[in-house]
Amino acid sequence: MRASAITTATVAVALAMVMLSGCATPDPGLSPEPSPTVSPSAVSLEVDVFFAHAQPTEVTLIGETRTIELPAGAPVLDTVLGLLVSGELQPLDPDYANLWADASVVSTSRAGDVLTVDLTGVALNVGAEAEGIALAQLVWTTMAVEPAIAAVQVTLDGAIAETLAGHVDITGPLGPPAPESVLTPVQITAPLEGATVMSPVVAVGVACVFEAAVQWRLDGPDGSVQEGSTMAAEACPARAPWQLELGELAPGDYLLTVIERSAMDGSIASTDSKAFTVSG
Repeated sequence: MRASAITTATVAVALAMVMLSGCATPDPGLSPEPSPTVSPSAVSLEVDVFFAHAQPTEVTLIGETRTIELPAGAPVLDTVLGLLVSGELQPLDPDYANLWADASVVSTSRAGDVLTVDLTGVALNVGAEAEGIALAQLVWTTMAVEPAIAAVQVTLDGAIAETLAGHVDITGPLGPPAPESVLTPVQITAPLEGATVMSPVVAVGVACVFEAAVQWRLDGPDGSVQEGSTMAAEACPARAPWQLELGELAPGDYLLTVIERSAMDGSIASTDSKAFTVSG
């Protein structure tokens, strides 16, 4: 089953994690190279964008590598953040959510390793928990596009503000927590959501899980279910790669789910899933 839509109630457990300050550069395990600051001509760029991801007991952040059409001469970071906070940039995976809508980036400016992002039109009518998640999206996406940035100062209409929506303090720069405390513990990075692939099928991803154990389930087009487990290269706190050889699959539509189980009671702690098609 797909994860349900994110609500204010579901994000309650995540606020303490996402608003911890720090100076570690995000390590989402997605694009290997940072994007340039300014595009000299109209190009398509791959950038990592972070969205909210509802889990059984918490909400995490998860990155998607997205192709952005950049107008000639447009600043990469301003463009990406503008698409994010306006809500124009939505996740490909229906299990993820962008908590931003209808805002705009007025400008960005940098002093050392702190980036100031000035926003206008922010109208987040949410509680403290969702407000914290939205800020985390902004911070992590910024640092994925510009890895040299260590913290983000958010301003509103050119001035320091106390909060975005009345709850979370934004009077000072916001830095990210450690990856293992906020990024989704299990993630599929290929195949992508909605991708068409050929057999034999190999799935890859990253994980930060107890004893490096990643469980998986494959739902096939004929109602069949395959289940098993694979190992990440390292156990948590490392965020390490894993690989799963699914082999020759008949043509049709599939759903691959990777699962982290609680070390305490074996219950499902987190998941990620991708729907894909195997071509004939």
